[in-house]
Amino acid sequence: MLTKSDFVAYIDSPRHLWAIKHNKLTEVEHNAFLNHLFEQGYDVEEYGEKYIREILVPEYEVSSNNILFQPTANDGEFEARADVLIKNPKTNKWDMYEIKSSTEVKRQHRYDVTFQSLVFGKNYELGEIFILHLNPDYTRTGEIDIAKLFTRTNLTKVVSDLIHEVQILRYEALEVISEDDYSLVQSCIRPKLCPCLGICHQNLPDYSIYDINNLTANEKKIRELEKLGFISIDDVPLNFALSEKQRFQVQIAQNNQTYINSNSIEKSFEKLQYPIYFVDYESFNPAIPMFDSYKPYDQIPFQWSLHIKEDLTSELKHYEFIETQQIDPIVNFLSAMQAVVGTNGSIIVWNKAFEGTQNKRMGEIHSEFKDYCENMNSRLFDLMEIFRDGLYADRKFKGSYSIKKVLPVLVPSLSYKGMNIAEGATAMASWNDMVFGNTDDEQKAQLRADLLKYCELDTLAMVRIFEKLAELL
Repeated sequence: MLTKSDFVAYIDSPRHLWAIKHNKLTEVEHNAFLNHLFEQGYDVEEYGEKYIREILVPEYEVSSNNILFQPTANDGEFEARADVLIKNPKTNKWDMYEIKSSTEVKRQHRYDVTFQSLVFGKNYELGEIFILHLNPDYTRTGEIDIAKLFTRTNLTKVVSDLIHEVQILRYEALEVISEDDYSLVQSCIRPKLCPCLGICHQNLPDYSIYDINNLTANEKKIRELEKLGFISIDDVPLNFALSEKQRFQVQIAQNNQTYINSNSIEKSFEKLQYPIYFVDYESFNPAIPMFDSYKPYDQIPFQWSLHIKEDLTSELKHYEFIETQQIDPIVNFLSAMQAVVGTNGSIIVWNKAFEGTQNKRMGEIHSEFKDYCENMNSRLFDLMEIFRDGLYADRKFKGSYSIKKVLPVLVPSLSYKGMNIAEGATAMASWNDMVFGNTDDEQKAQLRADLLKYCELDTLAMVRIFEKLAELL
């Protein structure tokens, strides 16, 4: 029996489906972030069912006998479960609604509902097919307005266009299930996200073709290299067509060299003005807006860390903030920042697209801080760009410009290893647990300490990387 979930796995990667059906999936640890994602999905589903009852049922003018929540259907080979079926009194057909926690209809959703329509079409006369998803333009004011929180997207025509393709794909998926030898089934091309690494990518080299920047976006090129038997980045031929940036990465790796463009780094640093503020934000992005003026998945900045250098040789100063009350953090967040960050001097961040976007949004949500947020954005300097633009490149980065890849190479004395919170996604979920979860005082204190320690390391890491670069000039 092929379920809808099985089919979605097949669309993702045929070998992932094989691993599921042959119990070869790698066990995934349900950490704080994964639990957060599940909870987000449950929240949206709960609000979605409320939308069905409060908005659609009166609109359709149907009784409880003509609305089915979580119905299942199978035809002997395929099985699916729908979120909601509603008997349309005008057409005497069943309209299907699928509730999704995204703010848009994704490719996976189109194939998902087409598979469902094929299964349910055997037992129900289906009418129109809808995706009910969060409205990206909804802004909360007071209580959640359930009528505006969601958007209905009609996929009836899309499903009709995909029917033939999905009919073929689902029988191909059945063939995958019956295959004894997984090596005959196509593997995925994204090892970092693979749920069955030992099945998809046995003997994966430490630095592989899948690490080449943006190469997995071009499956044709990946498959061409795989067919030639070139999996290690060291084996990529000189005449293989790559972008200029990709070829540069391969060259650095194959020559095992460190490339430093001192002149360009120096010119970049000449733009800096003291005092220099090294800043990092942590934020939380709930699917359902928690406070007024927020939209679905708006980031809620709740924490910052700040290191200040008055000049290149001055003593380093550290300040920090974290919101622990069940309130919109922005006012306290920015008030605390204003107390220590003046209106002059450069603000160094790692990936200014994030902090810059948050500053702009905070100024929009709380207009009394708009001028200050604009001032901060005018002074941002992105330290990450030194590595993103290849001004400093090292094989050990493996083509990444993440601070967690750069730091151990330039400053091996600092490390995120062994920390209770060691990356942003877990920080986000941990803050939610600390402030809104069922945690006792001892747990709250531990989470607070872990969050402060993590965020402080982010800015200290920037300081030490900056100092290391300055030594080279």
